Amino acid sequence: MHINQSGYDRWTWIITLILLLTLSWMLLTGRGPSQACCNDGSASTTSETSTAIDEPFHFEVTASTFSNQGDGSKVSWFAEADSLKTFLAAGGDWQLSGDDKVVTLTGSVASDAIKQEKTAELQTFFGPGVTIDNQLQASAVQAVVSAEPPAAAKLFFETGKSTLPADSASVLEPTIEWLISHPDTKAVISGYHDARGSRESNQKLAKARAQASMDALLAAGVESTRIEMRKPIETEGTGNEGEARRVEIAVE
Repeated sequence: MHINQSGYDRWTWIITLILLLTLSWMLLTGRGPSQACCNDGSASTTSETSTAIDEPFHFEVTASTFSNQGDGSKVSWFAEADSLKTFLAAGGDWQLSGDDKVVTLTGSVASDAIKQEKTAELQTFFGPGVTIDNQLQASAVQAVVSAEPPAAAKLFFETGKSTLPADSASVLEPTIEWLISHPDTKAVISGYHDARGSRESNQKLAKARAQASMDALLAAGVESTRIEMRKPIETEGTGNEGEARRVEIAVE
């Protein structure tokens, strides 16, 4: 039987073209053969690994609870985290939250002086690499100011040191409140030392302690023109050695 070769070739090309167009359409519309049939699963594993991102470190603390997300093993203070609950217990409603870079303290506090003191305590705990965002709100209710100025505030220092004692904020608070509410008054600061060491070095130390006390008043908002550094007639303090190493801040 005779076959028309040219007609056969024409239909072969037509069928081939139809198949190619169909395959192209299937690939473009996502209906082509799945790669899952040919893969060994390693691509899926790689994808899962690449999307597994470590959760960033974050923590929240109250006086009774501590919780965190992420890996805290590389955070320098993490092992001592429970001590933060003791710190917060002193404030009643205080709370801490943050990460390894910024820590925020919220709640209420009796005065700005105590707020500053707590900022310093937290900075010591977390270290210089952490920013302390102290959002404690000083009480809007002002204490009733006495008709008489407070007695001279006394700050007692450690041997050979001029660093303010830990209770300086609470000791200075009545004096600062009086000075702020009575702008016509001034603070008089006098520094003393104990009997140990040379007189010259002791007098320098007494002056440095007085300067540290003045800096605390300035930081609290008392103008420098209302602060007088007055050297006492006798710089060696009275009482035992602990009482002798002091600075007195009187109101005049």
